[in-house]
Amino acid sequence: MKHQRGVAAWRLLPLALAAQAAWAQQVTPNVLLAAPAATSEATQRLEEVVVTGSSKRTLKKDSTNTVNTLSAEDIRRLAPISTADLLQNVPGIFAEGSTAGEASNNITVRGLPVTGGYRYAPQLIDGLPWFEEPEVPFMNNDVAARHDLMTKRVEVVKGGTGGILYSNGLGATVNHITRTGGQTLEGGYKLEVADYKFLRNDFFLSGPINKNLTFAVGGFYRTSDGLRETGYTADKGGQIRGNLVYQTDDGLTEVQLHALKINDRTAFYQNVPFQVPAITQPGTAANPVRIDMDAVWPIGIDFADGTVASPSSRRFSMLGEYGERQADIADGIHPDFNIYTAKLSHEFDSGWSFDGGVRHTSGSSGYNGLFTGNDTTTAARFNNARFNNDVLRFSSFYPGATGIAAYTLGTGTRVADSTYLNFLIPFIATTEAKSTSVDLKLGKTVELLGEHHLTVGAYFTEYANKQNFQQSLLVSTMSDQPELVELRAVTAAGTPVGPSVTSGGVMRLGFNGYLADSQVKGEALYLHDHWETLNRRLKIDVGVRHQTQRANVLYNVRDLTTNLTPAGMVPGSAEDTLADNEVLLPGANQTLNSKVSGTGWSVGANYSVRSNVAVYGLVSKSFRLPSLEQLNQLQFDPAAPGSKVEKIMQYESGVRYYADTWDTQVALFYNKFSPRDQYVDFRDFTSPQCAPAGTIVDINSCPLVREFYRRGIQNIGLELEAAWRPRAVKGLELRFTGVVQDPKVVNANYRTVKETRVNDVVTGYTFEQIGEDGRRPRRLAKVMANVQGSWDLKPYTGLPLKPYAKFTYFGNRYSESRDVDVTLYPAYYHLDGGFIWDFNKNSSFQFHVSNITNRLSFTEGDPVFVDLKGPNGATNRSVSRPLFGRTLRAMYTYFF
Repeated sequence: MKHQRGVAAWRLLPLALAAQAAWAQQVTPNVLLAAPAATSEATQRLEEVVVTGSSKRTLKKDSTNTVNTLSAEDIRRLAPISTADLLQNVPGIFAEGSTAGEASNNITVRGLPVTGGYRYAPQLIDGLPWFEEPEVPFMNNDVAARHDLMTKRVEVVKGGTGGILYSNGLGATVNHITRTGGQTLEGGYKLEVADYKFLRNDFFLSGPINKNLTFAVGGFYRTSDGLRETGYTADKGGQIRGNLVYQTDDGLTEVQLHALKINDRTAFYQNVPFQVPAITQPGTAANPVRIDMDAVWPIGIDFADGTVASPSSRRFSMLGEYGERQADIADGIHPDFNIYTAKLSHEFDSGWSFDGGVRHTSGSSGYNGLFTGNDTTTAARFNNARFNNDVLRFSSFYPGATGIAAYTLGTGTRVADSTYLNFLIPFIATTEAKSTSVDLKLGKTVELLGEHHLTVGAYFTEYANKQNFQQSLLVSTMSDQPELVELRAVTAAGTPVGPSVTSGGVMRLGFNGYLADSQVKGEALYLHDHWETLNRRLKIDVGVRHQTQRANVLYNVRDLTTNLTPAGMVPGSAEDTLADNEVLLPGANQTLNSKVSGTGWSVGANYSVRSNVAVYGLVSKSFRLPSLEQLNQLQFDPAAPGSKVEKIMQYESGVRYYADTWDTQVALFYNKFSPRDQYVDFRDFTSPQCAPAGTIVDINSCPLVREFYRRGIQNIGLELEAAWRPRAVKGLELRFTGVVQDPKVVNANYRTVKETRVNDVVTGYTFEQIGEDGRRPRRLAKVMANVQGSWDLKPYTGLPLKPYAKFTYFGNRYSESRDVDVTLYPAYYHLDGGFIWDFNKNSSFQFHVSNITNRLSFTEGDPVFVDLKGPNGATNRSVSRPLFGRTLRAMYTYFF
């Protein structure tokens, strides 16, 4: 049930509105909030300039590849809660509903082979990456790419020249363009509140210092209790950024200096348990288990606003090579970075031009998330499994024990047998990171069968990443406010005996993880020719890029099982605990000294059939050098040294049409990825090194084995972006974006270890062969659509009121691409809407409702396994991440 949250924040809004309205009456407006006149809109759209994916400023309609743009007004109307939430309005990008929270969400682009992070979609700020590598474990590329009133627009270029002009830009290069100052003093302030005690302040101020020097500064600060009921302040922090721009009198030289400081904490939301009607056999490719949202029930955690995080599980102890520490889940996703940028452009009398940019980023990023085990059942059944699989391994410590009982941490009350219990798995990672990127370009325009704008570029980068990642294992109730429990072995009379199975609710004080220290350097040379001929009706882009990467990595897996029972503690005593008996410490050093390179090229053309109609097409061969996720964890097959560089062929053609009432961009694309190294880690239960544990082996004592396989992707699809402004209905605009695609996995055959269970007691292990060839990649829909409508009612009512709505649809998705335990999650939709009231020339009020229908659906989830029964034994259970429930937000904005 949604609690009555945010009352204090809501009360602030009328006071702010009244005060600002009174002030506005005394101020002469310099900037109007109203949209441009309808008569100029068509011309403006035809003349829309983009700066991303081209060596010169280019009209969007003249681009040789797909370009999508989101203006500051678009961002305002869409009211996104995160970068991923904003990008899901771009056709071809799937953002999984931003269900992780305000940061660290997942996106995929045109079916490219990734379901986490931004591997093929680097986030640039003003043309340079804020951190060189977009795929860093536990540091998603969106953590420091945030929008606020300093965001002027966002441009997205897919493929083509994106892979030539930028590192890792073969999927979608996303460029967040920052506001700079002009010769008029301007400013803005936005107050935003929501019904989960959300309070956010945004501001910007820009203008001249003198006739050659301008400034802009702005940012945001926000606090909230979280989109789900954590029971503590879940989101807290913000960013501030500013810039200075100097331009000479003749306009030939420009210098820009930018600085950005972000220090923010946001909650990270993970899966919650659910149950479905019982299945009698595992899902197969021909007959998958189909999730029906009308026959899905929660297990203790509310789908709309519940979470496994709570005050009880917020803080807990961990052990490791560092000694003992207290983890705090409230730290959440915690980027703390300083980002500095310098840019210089100059046009020489000889006709040459120079553009250079240098960016340095340094700081840290914390990752503190609670993942949900797939073990939710009644305390009676859960404790029986723990007794058989954990206590009996140490039977000498427990004379007379016949079972396990759970006791709440807060009161010590014994937990009823009907209470739901589950494992929680904290992922605690700290990342120290720094990155320097230098991009230098020389350009010259020459005449030869038309006009050529030639660019020669050199790119240099050096970045470092030091990570400490560790898991632990908690035991918690599953309820509105989950609570950690202590597990104790008991006799038949219910008397506790022997050491506690847990310590402060923690069953394993130090679990899986790794340490990694990576140092990477890279250089690239690129050439680009933008050629305009046939009276500028034909534009051709030809480019080539060669890039080299040198990496040195030190890697330590947490695979050294160590007993950290404190000195002086009597093993097996009542004061002892099993939680510190098997702590996984970092094992032997593993190193990687790698040097790889890749070469890619792109050829694209755009032909203007008429001034408002253009057709275009491109062919490109791109490459992807190893990411930090691959480097940090040595994800390369030593038997196949040539497999480190991923290659992709991309083909695309499309048409653009602009008219007074109708705009359309249609693109047909085909991508083919060469197979790249993948791996699976498992404990080899057949090894003689495994310690016995009753009738089975102690799986955690078995050696860790890594086996490699290769996996590719191919995808064909059609993207559509359209807008309609009917003449018969003044002020109405309807927009549509959509994609139809058919991604398929190529190869990918491997084996893994599967538990066999009876009534949740592990009774053995077996190898399971997995095949993915020809399957759809996990969590990807074949059909995605986004319909938006807005209506300016002023022509009819005289009121400056603009209602709007957005309908988002995602087709069905498989939990995994594997051919065993196949589970199909259903299509879902999401309806948002609200209105904007520009109640005077400077001020506006916006009311926004997300998930208007309070729609229940899962954006992603685990398979449903036939042997994992629900608490009553008559259903089957799994875990998944649901959409957020309905939320209400209100925003007051003032510009001058």
